[in-house]
Amino acid sequence: MYFFSSRAMLIGLLSTSSVQASTIDWEILNTTVQGRLHTAKPLASPCFSVYEGQPSPSDLASCTRIQKNYTSSDFRTQFYSGFSNSQDEICLARAADQCLLDNSVPTDVLAFGGNKSCGQGSVSPYYIDVQSVGDVQAAFNFASATGVSLSIKNSGHDYLGRSSLKGSLALWVRNLRDMSRNPAFVPEGCYGVEGTDTITTGAGVNSDEVYRFADQQNVTFVGGYATTIGVAGGWVQGGGHSVLSPVYGLGIDRTVQFKVVTPDGVFRVANSCQNQDLFWALKGGGGGTFGVVMEATHRVDPNTPLTVAYIKYSQNSANIGRWLEILVENGLQWAKQGWGGHYVASNIISVTPLLNLSEATASMEPAASFARSNNGSVVIEVLPSWYSFYIKYVIPNQAAVGTLRFLASRLIPASLLETTTGQAALLSFLNHLVAVGFSPYIPATAPYLFPYAANSTSATPAWRDSIWELGMGAGLAWNSTVAQRQATIDLQRNLTRMAEDLTPGGGSYFNEALPWTEDWRASWWGDNYPRLLEIKKSYDPHGLLKCWKCVGFEEQVANTSFPCFSAFGA
Repeated sequence: MYFFSSRAMLIGLLSTSSVQASTIDWEILNTTVQGRLHTAKPLASPCFSVYEGQPSPSDLASCTRIQKNYTSSDFRTQFYSGFSNSQDEICLARAADQCLLDNSVPTDVLAFGGNKSCGQGSVSPYYIDVQSVGDVQAAFNFASATGVSLSIKNSGHDYLGRSSLKGSLALWVRNLRDMSRNPAFVPEGCYGVEGTDTITTGAGVNSDEVYRFADQQNVTFVGGYATTIGVAGGWVQGGGHSVLSPVYGLGIDRTVQFKVVTPDGVFRVANSCQNQDLFWALKGGGGGTFGVVMEATHRVDPNTPLTVAYIKYSQNSANIGRWLEILVENGLQWAKQGWGGHYVASNIISVTPLLNLSEATASMEPAASFARSNNGSVVIEVLPSWYSFYIKYVIPNQAAVGTLRFLASRLIPASLLETTTGQAALLSFLNHLVAVGFSPYIPATAPYLFPYAANSTSATPAWRDSIWELGMGAGLAWNSTVAQRQATIDLQRNLTRMAEDLTPGGGSYFNEALPWTEDWRASWWGDNYPRLLEIKKSYDPHGLLKCWKCVGFEEQVANTSFPCFSAFGA
């Protein structure tokens, strides 16, 4: 990263940027945010000797450090330019507009040697290291005056390109990392309300940090399945599923207050007693849309023992079909028993707070018996807390980073598993996924047992009668061509249509859906969308906040605002 230490440096940097604003505009902004305006190049840029077609000395020491840590999410989250997934960093539609290493062998000179040019991609050339409400207000004023687009980023744990935007001014909130616990929290402006045990997290707090803090407080924070998920940002604002969600609800079910700067520059408190419309919108309407959340307050529960099942087998083409049958045949029963986890083609890692060891052993016997007869292994154990499960199972099994990976998903309603006809249709689709080269990925993370208050959140209502989120993700090589990307997207688009036909009237998880979902309004928000659009217009009438297929997207010019995604269709 670079700092604006002089006017001459600023002018030089402006000449390499596609952002259109005058030198004096940027100087005033930098002064207003007390020198926290910085420039950024892609993470791997120190390894390249050419940047944007011009000679640029490489930095061996920095390059070596980046290569060593290229696939570390914890390393990437330290930097504005560190994104978990490459589609957020590159310009998908322009193969030359990227600056990537080979994630499988980061030292491979084929990626960066010779005269390979490092392209800026979708990494914002300028970002503010946000430290205060005033920094955000200054950014909104700047965007309003100059027309420069804005983007919002914490750790960049994002699959839909929402935390980056080519040519934008980025608001990097990673350093808003305050945390506190209040065992009797009452939302501001609420009176005569019983206090709730909560943890308040700044916008930059990631899951690893809050899990550690919660464990020290002897409470459980319900969060995602990775170390660097921002718990106050896109994760919770898009719904926020967890392997604990079947019993404890989604992240949006547990958030009791947001503090947010809306695009009109007002710092607001949103909860059930004030700014209720904004509170509802933030509970499922999507991050980076209604304002910049500075902090969120989440309900927590006492630590409790969890029963865990880790079952794996030696997979081959002859036995995978039977394994998928077992998942389908037992999926509804497991949901009723509070099991939440990840079911994949070769194993199960699942957890429940509702069963003891003997009950869990009996529950998982169909899968365990199959695994033992197919050279597998079975571990069913009781761990003392969520944090112990997180350390033993989540950290070693979190998704890889530094890769180009598109997600696609569909929520699977419980009703589909209630009949033999529905089970057969679902199994047929799972077998089709295998036949076309996809490995079924099934997070059992829907809030099936959670006592939901109707209309209390704005995410798709389809969550409430579902048990699974069926994933159809696909990875591509760092040096894939635009044609290869298009072919993969087209295949996922077709699979998404098939999943929609399987689950008419259903929905999908906004944070893990195919970015090119066709009927995205219905799929991600259902009947909630019209109200969300009204709220968007009331707090952001000039459209200062925009991101790919976020609320209000249809009123933005897709081809000019999102050149790196729109080439593959809207």
